Amino acid sequence: MSTPVRARITCKLIRKGSTAVMDLIIDTSATKFQVSGEFEPRLDKDRVQRRDKSGGTNLPLWAVKLVAWTDGDAETILVTVAIADPPRMSQGQFVSVDRLQAMPWVQNGNSRVAFRANSVVPLPNGAPAPKPAN
Repeated sequence: MSTPVRARITCKLIRKGSTAVMDLIIDTSATKFQVSGEFEPRLDKDRVQRRDKSGGTNLPLWAVKLVAWTDGDAETILVTVAIADPPRMSQGQFVSVDRLQAMPWVQNGNSRVAFRANSVVPLPNGAPAPKPAN
């Protein structure tokens, strides 16, 4: 899967005990996001809603599909957010994404990228975010 944003990625190495974790934050300043549907709960194998353990908030985890629009291209990504009560949004509504993080992982030889954000909120009047000045 390609990164939906063709911009800078900030990489910071974080030490957690004997493990090193990369914090890959994607610069989304030149990207517009639209929701593909409502937030859905992230469930574990027992169908219990997962909670934010790594972020330390213990808030429920929710996922929302977003269409990431860049110059001449678009990609759909699934973004997880830790939030007590996610906002109601309708398909096609433009949203603001705060601190989009890419988390690459490999399982049984298959590589994937999971996405997480601090927040995904509707933009006022459903308007797309303005492009940043160069």
